[in-house]
Amino acid sequence: TNKEILSRSETLESKPVLEEKIEKKEKKEAPLWVSTGSGVSLSENHESKDAFFGVGKKKYIDSPGKVQMDANDAARNSLIRVLGDFNSGLIRYHQAVKDPREPGWIDQEKLQTVINDTAAILLLDAKIVDHWDQSDSNTNFSLARLEFKKVQTALASSNHLNRDEKTSMKFISKWVFKNMQLVRERKFLFSKMNQKIAME
Repeated sequence: TNKEILSRSETLESKPVLEEKIEKKEKKEAPLWVSTGSGVSLSENHESKDAFFGVGKKKYIDSPGKVQMDANDAARNSLIRVLGDFNSGLIRYHQAVKDPREPGWIDQEKLQTVINDTAAILLLDAKIVDHWDQSDSNTNFSLARLEFKKVQTALASSNHLNRDEKTSMKFISKWVFKNMQLVRERKFLFSKMNQKIAME
C-alpha cells in the first residue's frame, strides 16, 4: 500500500511521490486579493458588491495557525487606513463640490464629528472573509471586508445631520468611493502596461 511505501525510508519510489506532492502544493495559485492588496472593489463588479478591503500578512516559523489572529489584525488595520483615505476624501470633495450657501452644506467640524462617530461602529461591521497560506514564503494572509452600503448608510443616517445634509452625504460618499475605484483601476492599468512593455 501507499502507507507501506512511505514508511520505508530506504524505498527509492517514495521520494518522487513526496516531491510531486510538494510541487503541486506550491504551484497552487494565490487568490487575486493577495496580489491586488488593500483598497476598494473594482467597478467591473455589480454595485451590490461595492466594498472596502484590507489585506494583512504575517510571517510564521512553525504553523500558519499560530499567526492567524495577527494576520487578521493586520488586515483590519489595513482596512482602517483605506477608510481613513475615504474619510479624507469626504472632507476634501465636499468642500470642493458644495457651496456654503447651498442646502446640504456641512461645515468641516460637523463633518468630522459625523466621521468620528461612525468610525468605531463601522469597524465592528468589518468581517474577515478569507485566508491564504503561502507556504513557500511562510506567510499567512487575511482579507477584511466592509460593504460600502453600510458605510454610506451609517454616515447618511447620523443624528448630527438634517435632511438636506443627509442627502448631500449620501451623494458625496458615493462620489468619493467611485473616485477611489477610478484611481485604483488607473494604477492597475499602468501596472499592466509596464509589465507588457517590460516583456517586449
